[in-house]
Amino acid sequence: MSIQSAVSRREQTSRRISRCAQDLAIEHGFDGFTLDDLAEQAGVSRRTLFNYFPGKEAAVLDGPAPLDPGDLATFVAGGPEGNLLTDLGHLVTSIYAREETTHEDWRRIHALLERNPRLITVAKERFEGVAAEVRQATEAREGLPAGHPRARVAVALIAGLFHDAMACFLVDDDRDFPTELMAGVDEATRLLA
Repeated sequence: MSIQSAVSRREQTSRRISRCAQDLAIEHGFDGFTLDDLAEQAGVSRRTLFNYFPGKEAAVLDGPAPLDPGDLATFVAGGPEGNLLTDLGHLVTSIYAREETTHEDWRRIHALLERNPRLITVAKERFEGVAAEVRQATEAREGLPAGHPRARVAVALIAGLFHDAMACFLVDDDRDFPTELMAGVDEATRLLA
């Protein structure tokens, strides 16, 4: 077995476990199922679960994916296109592309958070962690001190555009999230010009 197929198999198993955890949390609530229930639903042993996730919360929320070091390096170096907001858009869509999420996956996450509101806080903390990493990369790219308004505003803009693109994506199966996000980035660039 090649290294790439082993990674792909591991990612598939991780995704299957996470989707099962999300389905259980939607159906029974976060506190309404055990790790044994999850193992049975996912078709793995309890021990295998811990090879993929440290606990139930991690299995249910599985993400967001970390920023790819290569994508981050390209961004900090001023790429891929040389426009800060556009390049932030590319950085966000690169995360989405690696995760290979579908409309169904996003709808499941939406249902999960509706059914389990306390998980919103955890999801928000994770999102803020990624946003902080992107802010730091923006500061490095632009040669700015920590906390500079330019980096904060740029990341806040891309976060707002992310939410807008996601809202459009979720209501129309014909829409593509990266296309929606980059269309929003183009519109924001024109508005701010």
